[in-house]
Amino acid sequence: MIFDYAIFGGGVIGTAIFNKLTRKGKSCVLLECEPDLATGATKANSGLIHAGFDAETGSLKARFNVRGNELTEELAKELKVSFKRTGALVVGNDLEKLNILKQRGIKNGVKDLEIIGREKLREIVPNLKEEINYALYAPSAGLISPYMFAIALAEEAVINGGVCKLNFETQNIEYKDGIFEISSENQTILARKVINSAGAGFNKVSKLLKTEEFPIKFRRGEYIILDKSDFVKLSIFPLPTALGKGILATPTVDGNILLGPTAEDIDEFNTETTESGIDKIISYIKSTFNNVPLNKNIRQFSGIRVSCGEDFIVEKSKINPNVILIAGINSPGLSSAPAIAEYVAELFEENGKDKPMKPRESYTCEPAGKIVCRCEKIGENEIVRAIKSPIPATTIDAIKRRVRAGMGRCQGGQCLLEVCKLIAKNLNIQLEDVKKESKNSLIMFKGDF
Repeated sequence: MIFDYAIFGGGVIGTAIFNKLTRKGKSCVLLECEPDLATGATKANSGLIHAGFDAETGSLKARFNVRGNELTEELAKELKVSFKRTGALVVGNDLEKLNILKQRGIKNGVKDLEIIGREKLREIVPNLKEEINYALYAPSAGLISPYMFAIALAEEAVINGGVCKLNFETQNIEYKDGIFEISSENQTILARKVINSAGAGFNKVSKLLKTEEFPIKFRRGEYIILDKSDFVKLSIFPLPTALGKGILATPTVDGNILLGPTAEDIDEFNTETTESGIDKIISYIKSTFNNVPLNKNIRQFSGIRVSCGEDFIVEKSKINPNVILIAGINSPGLSSAPAIAEYVAELFEENGKDKPMKPRESYTCEPAGKIVCRCEKIGENEIVRAIKSPIPATTIDAIKRRVRAGMGRCQGGQCLLEVCKLIAKNLNIQLEDVKKESKNSLIMFKGDF
Protein backbone atom coordinates (compact mmCIF):
# COMPACT_ATOMS: atom_id res chain seq x y z
CA MET A 1 0.00 0.00 0.00
CA ILE A 2 1.14 3.54 -0.77
CA PHE A 3 -0.10 6.02 1.84
CA ASP A 4 -1.07 9.54 0.87
CA TYR A 5 0.79 10.86 3.92
CA ALA A 6 3.40 9.69 6.40
CA ILE A 7 3.65 11.75 9.58
CA PHE A 8 6.76 11.54 11.75
CA GLY A 9 6.29 12.08 15.48
CA GLY A 10 3.60 10.90 17.89
CA GLY A 11 3.35 14.07 19.97
CA VAL A 12 0.33 16.36 19.96
CA ILE A 13 1.41 18.08 16.71
CA GLY A 14 1.90 14.84 14.78
CA THR A 15 -1.30 13.28 16.11
CA ALA A 16 -3.33 16.43 15.34
CA ILE A 17 -2.07 16.33 11.73
CA PHE A 18 -2.70 12.57 11.54
CA ASN A 19 -6.26 13.18 12.72
CA LYS A 20 -6.92 16.13 10.40
CA LEU A 21 -5.68 14.47 7.22
CA THR A 22 -7.64 11.32 8.07
CA ARG A 23 -10.72 13.53 8.45
CA LYS A 24 -9.97 14.79 4.94
CA GLY A 25 -10.35 11.23 3.71
CA LYS A 26 -6.65 10.63 3.10
CA SER A 27 -4.73 7.44 3.83
CA CYS A 28 -2.24 8.27 6.58
CA VAL A 29 0.41 6.51 8.64
CA LEU A 30 1.81 7.90 11.88
CA LEU A 31 5.39 6.83 12.65
CA GLU A 32 6.65 6.92 16.25
CA CYS A 33 9.94 5.45 17.45
CA GLU A 34 8.81 4.93 21.07
CA PRO A 35 6.44 2.22 22.42
CA ASP A 36 3.66 4.79 22.91
CA LEU A 37 2.48 8.22 21.81
CA ALA A 38 3.09 11.47 23.70
CA THR A 39 6.36 10.36 25.31
CA GLY A 40 8.35 13.55 24.57
CA ALA A 41 7.45 17.21 25.11
CA THR A 42 3.73 16.39 24.97
CA LYS A 43 3.78 14.38 28.20
CA ALA A 44 5.66 17.00 30.25
CA ASN A 45 4.18 20.48 30.01
CA SER A 46 1.67 22.66 31.81
CA GLY A 47 -1.42 21.32 30.01
CA LEU A 48 -2.70 24.83 29.26
CA ILE A 49 -4.70 26.04 26.30
CA HIS A 50 -3.36 29.59 26.26
CA ALA A 51 -5.55 32.55 25.35
CA GLY A 52 -2.97 33.99 22.90
CA PHE A 53 -1.96 37.39 24.28
CA ASP A 54 1.71 36.57 24.88
CA ALA A 55 2.93 35.82 21.33
CA GLU A 56 4.14 38.67 19.13
CA THR A 57 1.45 39.99 16.81
CA GLY A 58 1.88 38.67 13.29
CA SER A 59 3.85 35.59 14.35
CA LEU A 60 2.82 32.01 13.63
CA LYS A 61 2.66 31.50 17.39
CA ALA A 62 0.00 34.21 17.73
CA ARG A 63 -1.97 33.04 14.69
CA PHE A 64 -2.01 29.36 15.63
CA ASN A 65 -2.53 29.93 19.36
CA VAL A 66 -5.71 31.98 18.96
CA ARG A 67 -7.14 29.71 16.26
CA GLY A 68 -6.14 26.58 18.18
CA ASN A 69 -7.87 27.90 21.28
CA GLU A 70 -11.05 28.35 19.24
CA LEU A 71 -10.88 24.81 17.85
CA THR A 72 -9.95 22.89 21.00
CA GLU A 73 -13.21 22.91 22.94
CA GLU A 74 -15.34 21.30 20.22
CA LEU A 75 -12.56 18.93 19.20
CA ALA A 76 -12.09 17.74 22.79
CA LYS A 77 -15.84 17.18 23.08
CA GLU A 78 -15.84 15.05 19.91
CA LEU A 79 -12.87 13.04 21.20
CA LYS A 80 -14.37 12.57 24.69
CA VAL A 81 -11.39 14.32 26.31
CA SER A 82 -11.90 16.56 29.33
CA PHE A 83 -11.38 20.29 28.65
CA LYS A 84 -12.09 23.11 31.11
CA ARG A 85 -12.17 26.79 30.13
CA THR A 86 -11.06 28.07 33.52
CA GLY A 87 -9.34 31.32 32.47
CA ALA A 88 -5.90 32.69 33.32
CA LEU A 89 -4.37 35.65 35.13
CA VAL A 90 -1.07 37.48 34.65
CA VAL A 91 -0.43 39.15 38.01
CA GLY A 92 1.83 42.09 38.89
CA ASN A 93 1.96 45.75 39.81
CA ASP A 94 3.31 47.09 36.50
CA LEU A 95 0.14 48.40 34.84
CA GLU A 96 2.06 49.55 31.77
CA LYS A 97 3.32 46.04 31.02
CA LEU A 98 -0.08 44.50 31.72
CA ASN A 99 -1.68 46.94 29.29
CA ILE A 100 0.93 46.12 26.65
CA LEU A 101 -0.03 42.45 26.98
CA LYS A 102 -3.70 43.35 26.79
CA GLN A 103 -3.29 45.43 23.63
CA ARG A 104 -1.16 42.73 22.03
CA GLY A 105 -3.84 40.17 22.86
CA ILE A 106 -6.54 42.35 21.31
CA LYS A 107 -4.46 42.66 18.11
CA ASN A 108 -3.98 38.89 18.11
CA GLY A 109 -7.75 38.37 18.28
CA VAL A 110 -8.10 37.31 21.93
CA LYS A 111 -11.57 38.11 23.27
CA ASP A 112 -12.74 39.53 26.58
CA LEU A 113 -9.35 40.55 28.00
CA GLU A 114 -9.63 42.70 31.11
CA ILE A 115 -7.31 44.44 33.58
CA ILE A 116 -8.65 43.83 37.06
CA GLY A 117 -7.76 45.48 40.34
CA ARG A 118 -7.15 44.42 43.90
CA GLU A 119 -10.75 43.74 45.00
CA LYS A 120 -11.75 41.46 42.11
CA LEU A 121 -8.29 39.86 42.13
CA ARG A 122 -8.74 38.84 45.78
CA GLU A 123 -12.15 37.35 45.00
CA ILE A 124 -10.63 35.15 42.30
CA VAL A 125 -7.36 34.31 44.11
CA PRO A 126 -7.72 34.70 47.89
CA ASN A 127 -4.27 33.14 48.47
CA LEU A 128 -2.42 35.83 46.48
CA LYS A 129 0.08 38.00 48.39
CA GLU A 130 -1.44 41.27 49.63
CA GLU A 131 1.08 43.47 47.81
CA ILE A 132 0.00 42.29 44.33
CA ASN A 133 -2.66 44.70 43.10
CA TYR A 134 -3.38 44.10 39.40
CA ALA A 135 -3.79 41.35 36.83
CA LEU A 136 -4.64 40.76 33.21
CA TYR A 137 -7.62 38.39 33.11
CA ALA A 138 -8.08 36.13 30.06
CA PRO A 139 -11.28 34.07 30.47
CA SER A 140 -10.71 32.10 27.24
CA ALA A 141 -7.69 30.18 28.58
CA GLY A 142 -8.29 26.54 29.47
CA LEU A 143 -6.94 23.20 30.70
CA ILE A 144 -6.54 19.85 28.99
CA SER A 145 -4.49 16.68 29.45
CA PRO A 146 -1.85 17.07 26.72
CA TYR A 147 -1.03 13.37 26.46
CA MET A 148 -4.68 12.25 26.53
CA PHE A 149 -5.48 14.83 23.85
CA ALA A 150 -2.71 13.44 21.62
CA ILE A 151 -3.70 9.82 22.21
CA ALA A 152 -7.38 10.53 21.51
CA LEU A 153 -6.55 12.38 18.28
CA ALA A 154 -4.59 9.36 17.07
CA GLU A 155 -7.14 6.80 18.26
CA GLU A 156 -9.94 8.48 16.36
CA ALA A 157 -7.76 8.52 13.24
CA VAL A 158 -7.00 4.79 13.62
CA ILE A 159 -10.69 3.95 14.11
CA ASN A 160 -11.35 5.77 10.84
CA GLY A 161 -8.70 4.07 8.73
CA GLY A 162 -5.40 5.60 9.79
CA VAL A 163 -2.42 3.41 10.66
CA CYS A 164 -0.20 4.01 13.70
CA LYS A 165 3.25 2.39 13.80
CA LEU A 166 4.86 2.42 17.26
CA ASN A 167 8.45 1.27 17.88
CA PHE A 168 9.20 2.40 14.32
CA GLU A 169 12.85 3.48 14.35
CA THR A 170 13.48 4.97 10.90
CA GLN A 171 16.84 3.91 9.52
CA ASN A 172 16.66 4.97 5.88
CA ILE A 173 14.49 7.05 3.52
CA GLU A 174 14.67 6.94 -0.27
CA TYR A 175 12.69 9.16 -2.63
CA LYS A 176 12.05 7.52 -6.00
CA ASP A 177 9.54 8.43 -8.70
CA GLY A 178 7.49 10.57 -6.34
CA ILE A 179 7.32 7.94 -3.59
CA PHE A 180 9.08 7.96 -0.21
CA GLU A 181 10.40 4.56 0.89
CA ILE A 182 10.70 4.78 4.68
CA SER A 183 12.50 1.82 6.21
CA SER A 184 12.98 0.57 9.74
CA GLU A 185 14.88 -2.57 10.69
CA ASN A 186 12.09 -4.91 9.62
CA GLN A 187 9.56 -3.03 7.46
CA THR A 188 9.22 -0.39 4.75
CA ILE A 189 6.46 2.20 4.50
CA LEU A 190 5.57 3.86 1.18
CA ALA A 191 4.07 7.35 1.07
CA ARG A 192 3.56 10.14 -1.45
CA LYS A 193 4.01 13.02 1.00
CA VAL A 194 5.69 13.45 4.36
CA ILE A 195 5.28 15.69 7.41
CA ASN A 196 8.30 15.95 9.69
CA SER A 197 6.89 16.76 13.12
CA ALA A 198 9.42 14.68 15.04
CA GLY A 199 10.09 17.31 17.73
CA ALA A 200 13.52 16.84 19.28
CA GLY A 201 14.25 14.28 16.54
CA PHE A 202 13.45 16.71 13.72
CA ASN A 203 17.00 16.99 12.37
CA LYS A 204 17.52 13.23 12.45
CA VAL A 205 14.48 12.75 10.21
CA SER A 206 15.40 15.72 8.00
CA LYS A 207 18.86 14.27 7.45
CA LEU A 208 17.29 11.02 6.22
CA LEU A 209 14.85 12.98 4.04
CA LYS A 210 17.73 15.10 2.70
CA THR A 211 15.74 18.25 3.50
CA GLU A 212 16.49 21.35 5.54
CA GLU A 213 17.91 21.08 9.05
CA PHE A 214 17.69 23.81 11.70
CA PRO A 215 19.77 24.67 14.76
CA ILE A 216 17.83 23.19 17.67
CA LYS A 217 18.13 24.47 21.23
CA PHE A 218 16.84 22.79 24.38
CA ARG A 219 15.37 24.50 27.43
CA ARG A 220 14.48 22.42 30.48
CA GLY A 221 11.52 23.28 32.69
CA GLU A 222 11.10 21.64 36.09
CA TYR A 223 7.75 21.24 37.86
CA ILE A 224 6.24 20.24 41.19
CA ILE A 225 2.92 18.36 41.31
CA LEU A 226 0.71 18.76 44.36
CA ASP A 227 -2.12 16.44 45.33
CA LYS A 228 -5.62 17.55 44.43
CA SER A 229 -6.83 20.72 46.16
CA ASP A 230 -8.50 24.08 45.49
CA PHE A 231 -5.33 26.12 46.18
CA VAL A 232 -5.88 27.88 42.84
CA LYS A 233 -8.83 27.49 40.49
CA LEU A 234 -7.30 29.01 37.35
CA SER A 235 -3.83 29.49 35.84
CA ILE A 236 -1.81 32.29 37.42
CA PHE A 237 1.31 33.66 35.68
CA PRO A 238 3.84 36.34 36.54
CA LEU A 239 4.67 38.98 33.93
CA PRO A 240 6.58 37.15 31.14
CA THR A 241 10.33 37.54 30.53
CA ALA A 242 12.71 36.70 27.69
CA LEU A 243 12.94 33.14 29.07
CA GLY A 244 9.22 32.51 28.75
CA LYS A 245 5.93 32.86 30.58
CA GLY A 246 7.54 32.27 33.96
CA ILE A 247 6.75 30.08 36.97
CA LEU A 248 3.02 29.62 37.36
CA ALA A 249 0.53 27.98 39.65
CA THR A 250 -2.28 26.18 37.87
CA PRO A 251 -4.78 23.45 38.43
CA THR A 252 -4.63 20.55 36.00
CA VAL A 253 -7.73 19.32 34.22
CA ASP A 254 -7.67 16.33 36.63
CA GLY A 255 -7.60 18.48 39.78
CA ASN A 256 -3.95 18.43 40.83
CA ILE A 257 -1.95 21.63 41.30
CA LEU A 258 1.06 22.25 39.07
CA LEU A 259 3.87 24.64 40.08
CA GLY A 260 6.55 25.63 37.56
CA PRO A 261 8.26 25.53 35.16
CA THR A 262 11.78 26.82 35.54
CA ALA A 263 13.64 27.78 32.34
CA GLU A 264 17.19 26.53 31.92
CA ASP A 265 19.04 26.37 28.62
CA ILE A 266 20.87 23.04 28.30
CA ASP A 267 23.18 21.48 25.72
CA GLU A 268 21.33 18.19 25.19
CA PHE A 269 18.00 16.51 25.88
CA ASN A 270 18.04 15.93 29.64
CA THR A 271 14.94 15.61 31.81
CA GLU A 272 16.49 15.26 35.25
CA THR A 273 15.16 17.34 38.12
CA THR A 274 17.53 19.34 40.30
CA GLU A 275 17.56 20.63 43.84
CA SER A 276 18.26 24.15 42.59
CA GLY A 277 15.35 24.00 40.14
CA ILE A 278 12.85 22.81 42.73
CA ASP A 279 14.12 25.42 45.22
CA LYS A 280 13.61 28.14 42.61
CA ILE A 281 9.98 27.09 42.11
CA ILE A 282 9.31 27.02 45.85
CA SER A 283 10.95 30.41 46.38
CA TYR A 284 8.91 32.11 43.68
CA ILE A 285 5.59 30.50 44.65
CA LYS A 286 6.07 31.46 48.30
CA SER A 287 6.80 35.05 47.25
CA THR A 288 3.54 35.18 45.27
CA PHE A 289 1.06 33.18 47.37
CA ASN A 290 0.14 32.67 51.01
CA ASN A 291 -0.58 29.25 52.49
CA VAL A 292 1.15 27.21 49.78
CA PRO A 293 0.28 23.53 50.48
CA LEU A 294 3.76 22.14 49.81
CA ASN A 295 2.97 19.28 52.19
CA LYS A 296 0.84 17.95 49.32
CA ASN A 297 3.89 17.55 47.06
CA ILE A 298 3.59 14.12 45.39
CA ARG A 299 6.05 14.33 42.48
CA GLN A 300 8.58 16.43 40.57
CA PHE A 301 9.33 16.17 36.87
CA SER A 302 10.86 18.15 34.02
CA GLY A 303 10.02 18.73 30.37
CA ILE A 304 12.05 19.98 27.42
CA ARG A 305 11.12 22.91 25.18
CA VAL A 306 12.68 22.78 21.73
CA SER A 307 13.31 26.01 19.82
CA CYS A 308 14.68 26.96 16.41
CA GLY A 309 14.43 30.73 16.89
CA GLU A 310 11.72 33.06 18.12
CA ASP A 311 8.84 31.61 16.09
CA PHE A 312 7.44 28.27 14.96
CA ILE A 313 8.61 26.77 11.67
CA VAL A 314 5.71 25.33 9.65
CA GLU A 315 6.48 25.35 5.93
CA LYS A 316 7.02 23.30 2.80
CA SER A 317 10.58 22.20 2.18
CA LYS A 318 12.31 24.21 -0.53
CA ILE A 319 14.34 21.10 -1.38
CA ASN A 320 11.37 18.74 -1.73
CA PRO A 321 7.90 20.39 -1.76
CA ASN A 322 6.31 17.03 -0.90
CA VAL A 323 7.73 17.44 2.62
CA ILE A 324 6.39 19.80 5.28
CA LEU A 325 8.82 20.88 7.97
CA ILE A 326 7.50 21.51 11.48
CA ALA A 327 10.16 22.58 13.97
CA GLY A 328 10.68 24.67 17.08
CA ILE A 329 7.20 23.97 18.45
CA ASN A 330 7.45 25.06 22.06
CA SER A 331 4.87 27.03 24.04
CA PRO A 332 2.11 27.58 22.93
CA GLY A 333 2.46 24.39 20.89
CA LEU A 334 -0.26 22.43 22.69
CA SER A 335 -2.71 25.31 22.23
CA SER A 336 -1.71 25.62 18.57
CA ALA A 337 -1.86 21.95 17.56
CA PRO A 338 -5.34 21.89 15.96
CA ALA A 339 -4.58 25.08 14.02
CA ILE A 340 -1.20 23.79 12.84
CA ALA A 341 -2.95 20.65 11.58
CA GLU A 342 -5.51 22.79 9.79
CA TYR A 343 -2.71 24.83 8.17
CA VAL A 344 -0.81 21.72 7.05
CA ALA A 345 -3.95 20.53 5.25
CA GLU A 346 -4.14 23.95 3.55
CA LEU A 347 -0.47 23.80 2.50
CA PHE A 348 -1.18 20.50 0.75
CA GLU A 349 -4.41 21.95 -0.69
CA GLU A 350 -6.62 19.49 1.16
CA ASN A 351 -9.49 21.95 1.24
CA GLY A 352 -12.49 19.64 1.07
CA LYS A 353 -14.92 19.21 3.96
CA ASP A 354 -13.99 16.86 6.79
CA LYS A 355 -15.68 13.48 6.50
CA PRO A 356 -17.94 12.18 9.29
CA MET A 357 -15.85 10.24 11.79
CA LYS A 358 -16.70 7.14 13.77
CA PRO A 359 -16.30 8.19 17.44
CA ARG A 360 -13.72 6.85 19.84
CA GLU A 361 -14.82 5.51 23.20
CA SER A 362 -13.40 6.60 26.54
CA TYR A 363 -11.73 4.03 28.80
CA THR A 364 -14.26 4.61 31.57
CA CYS A 365 -16.72 1.75 31.73
CA GLU A 366 -19.42 0.22 33.91
CA PRO A 367 -18.80 -1.91 35.75
CA ALA A 368 -15.27 -0.64 36.35
CA GLY A 369 -14.41 -3.93 38.02
CA LYS A 370 -12.16 -4.49 41.01
CA ILE A 371 -10.47 -1.24 42.05
CA VAL A 372 -6.76 -1.42 41.19
CA CYS A 373 -5.66 2.20 41.75
CA ARG A 374 -7.24 3.34 44.99
CA CYS A 375 -5.92 6.91 44.79
CA GLU A 376 -7.62 7.59 41.44
CA LYS A 377 -10.36 4.93 41.82
CA ILE A 378 -9.44 3.15 38.60
CA GLY A 379 -10.96 -0.28 38.04
CA GLU A 380 -9.51 -3.40 36.45
CA ASN A 381 -11.91 -3.23 33.49
CA GLU A 382 -10.81 0.32 32.65
CA ILE A 383 -7.16 -0.75 32.57
CA VAL A 384 -7.98 -3.73 30.36
CA ARG A 385 -9.94 -1.46 28.02
CA ALA A 386 -6.84 0.76 27.69
CA ILE A 387 -4.64 -2.27 26.95
CA LYS A 388 -7.08 -3.36 24.22
CA SER A 389 -7.73 0.14 22.83
CA PRO A 390 -7.18 1.15 19.17
CA ILE A 391 -3.61 2.11 20.08
CA PRO A 392 -2.88 -0.43 22.82
CA ALA A 393 -1.29 0.64 26.09
CA THR A 394 1.54 -1.84 26.57
CA THR A 395 3.66 -0.14 29.27
CA ILE A 396 3.12 1.14 32.81
CA ASP A 397 3.39 4.78 31.69
CA ALA A 398 1.05 4.16 28.76
CA ILE A 399 -1.59 2.99 31.27
CA LYS A 400 -0.91 6.06 33.43
CA ARG A 401 -1.45 8.41 30.50
CA ARG A 402 -4.77 6.85 29.54
CA VAL A 403 -6.50 6.10 32.85
CA ARG A 404 -4.26 7.72 35.54
CA ALA A 405 -3.53 4.49 37.42
CA GLY A 406 -0.36 5.39 39.35
CA MET A 407 -0.81 9.17 39.09
CA GLY A 408 -2.41 9.66 42.48
CA ARG A 409 -1.14 10.39 45.97
CA CYS A 410 0.97 7.24 46.30
CA GLN A 411 2.35 7.48 42.73
CA GLY A 412 1.82 3.80 42.02
CA GLY A 413 3.14 2.54 45.34
CA GLN A 414 0.05 0.38 45.87
CA CYS A 415 -1.11 -0.47 42.35
CA LEU A 416 2.11 -0.93 40.32
CA LEU A 417 2.28 -4.70 40.69
CA GLU A 418 -1.40 -5.19 39.87
CA VAL A 419 -1.07 -3.04 36.74
CA CYS A 420 2.00 -5.07 35.71
CA LYS A 421 0.02 -8.29 36.14
CA LEU A 422 -2.84 -7.00 33.99
CA ILE A 423 -0.46 -5.93 31.22
CA ALA A 424 1.34 -9.28 31.30
CA LYS A 425 -1.89 -11.29 31.29
CA ASN A 426 -3.57 -9.37 28.46
CA LEU A 427 -0.46 -9.18 26.26
CA ASN A 428 0.45 -12.81 27.03
CA ILE A 429 3.97 -11.90 28.15
CA GLN A 430 6.05 -12.67 31.23
CA LEU A 431 5.78 -10.33 34.20
CA GLU A 432 9.48 -9.44 33.96
CA ASP A 433 8.94 -8.34 30.33
CA VAL A 434 6.59 -5.50 31.31
CA LYS A 435 8.29 -2.14 30.75
CA LYS A 436 7.83 1.18 32.48
CA GLU A 437 8.22 3.18 29.25
CA SER A 438 11.05 2.57 26.78
CA LYS A 439 12.46 -0.83 25.83
CA ASN A 440 15.22 -0.61 28.46
CA SER A 441 13.05 0.56 31.39
CA LEU A 442 12.48 -2.73 33.18
CA ILE A 443 10.24 -2.86 36.23
CA MET A 444 11.56 -6.13 37.64
CA PHE A 445 14.35 -8.60 36.98
CA LYS A 446 14.52 -12.38 37.00
CA GLY A 447 17.72 -14.22 37.82
CA ASP A 448 20.75 -14.03 40.07
CA PHE A 449 22.20 -10.75 41.34
